[in-house]
Amino acid sequence: MLVALLIFILDFHLNAHELAAALVGRLHINPHGHYVSLLLKVSENFSGEELVAVCLCALMYSIIKFAESIGLWHQRTWGRTLGIASIGVLIPYEVYALTHHYTHFKLLVLLMNSFIVLYLFMFFNKRTSSE
Repeated sequence: MLVALLIFILDFHLNAHELAAALVGRLHINPHGHYVSLLLKVSENFSGEELVAVCLCALMYSIIKFAESIGLWHQRTWGRTLGIASIGVLIPYEVYALTHHYTHFKLLVLLMNSFIVLYLFMFFNKRTSSE
């Protein structure tokens, strides 16, 4: 889906606002709704190059998460290492976001991600010490 969107953007030289407006019109969504109007307003500030960069970053993130899930499914060491790294790298950002604007949801996300990293780390150490 991301590759198709990226090709579409590059082929038709659309900017983000044109694309968002076209999607809102095509899907018959009320453009005066809170989130839709916010999307349309934010999309005015995106250039075509920035939209391509966002799509490429989302594609890379999807590939990394897919590889991580395959590695974890097959209980590979590299899968657990990739899981620890990909989730662990978010923890400092979550702490920063939590200290600047506290919400219970941000605290819950931080605790869940910390628990996942700890679980993967403990499971990783248990498995490597038994081999």
